[in-house]
Parts: sequence; C-alpha cells; structure tokens
Amino acid sequence: MSEDNLLVLVADDEPSMREMVADHLRQLDDLKLDVIVAENGEQALSLARERLPDLVVLDVMMPEMSGWEVCKRIREDISLAHTAVLMLTGIGEKVNELTSPLYGADAHIDKPFEFEALDDKVRETLAARASQRAGIPHTNGAAGAAEPAMGPGPAKAKAKPKAKAKPKAKAKPKAKAAPKKKAAPKKSKKKAAPKKKAAPKKKAAPKKKAKKKGRR
Repeated sequence: MSEDNLLVLVADDEPSMREMVADHLRQLDDLKLDVIVAENGEQALSLARERLPDLVVLDVMMPEMSGWEVCKRIREDISLAHTAVLMLTGIGEKVNELTSPLYGADAHIDKPFEFEALDDKVRETLAARASQRAGIPHTNGAAGAAEPAMGPGPAKAKAKPKAKAKPKAKAKPKAKAAPKKKAAPKKSKKKAAPKKKAAPKKKAAPKKKAKKKGRR
C-alpha cells in the first residue's frame, strides 16, 4: 500500500458483493485507491478507528451493528472527521434518500447499481471531503449549488463587520405656535329693571243702608 493512495473501507456482510466492490475500486487507476474490507458492523467501526480511511463504502443491513449505527459512530469520532461515508444498500432509493442524511452519510447508492454510477459517487464524495478539508465549498456541477458538508468541517469564515449606519440628521426644532389671544371677557347682561309694584286696589265704598219706610 502506498502512502500517497487514498484508503477505502468496504463493509458488507455478503462476501460476493463485498469482494466485487473492493476489486472494482482497486482497478480505478485515476483515483489510486487502497481497499480494505469488513464483514460486519463492529469490524467496520474497529477498522475505521484503527486505519482512519478516507472513504467508507457501507452496507446498511449487517450483523453485529447496522450500517446506520456505524455511520453515526464515525460522525461522533473526531479522529474520523475527514472520513467520507457512502451508503450502499438495497433498502430502497426513497428510504435511503430520507435516512442517509440523518446519520451524517455523505452520499448513498441503491442496489442493484451500475459500476459507472458507483464510480461517480465515489469520485464526488472524495472530492467533496477534500474540498471541505481545504476550506473550499464543493458545488454540484448539475445544479451549481453548494452541497452541505456532513460531519465536522472547517471553521466558518468570520462575517464582515457591517458598515456603520450614517448618523441621521437631527430634525429641525418645530417653531413654537403663537400664544392664543385671550378671549375678550363677555359683557355682563344688564339686569332687568325691577317690576313696578301694582297700585293697591281702592276699596269699594260701603253700600248705604236703605231707610226703612215708617208706618203712616
């Protein structure tokens, strides 16, 4: 094994699949990969911590420990922060697409697959991790959008300080309103002249008594 080569760990409990994938990856001359294998989840995690691979091609359904659990443990281990994880499984594309990011996997590919598709995934995943270590955002060629990095990554660049806002011009003091003129005092109403007392009514003269006629 060359020190300049990238190290890949292939973990799968099916011997035929494990050896087929490992042999194929060894033949990728442009990547120059050294490949080691594991036949169950516990062995995969132990080898990952011991050898610190650049990439783990990880099956999900394995004895001893599932591929999801192995992926989770890799993401929790700071010594494996540089390690990329490619989930290789037959659980179904939709389940893979929904579940892989939850455990911190960098990519996934569903069985059965074409080797050309596997090669593309391996190249993209390794390039993404290399760019992450170098602090360069990795972009997807098709969409042109930056892919989110999984697991611990480089420290984020500090945001540029915001330019200080220009002080607002002070508002001109409002002119004081002229004091209102006091209303002229209302003229008091003239008191009504007291009514003259009515003259007392004259008493009627007493009627004269009629003289009695005398007897003749």
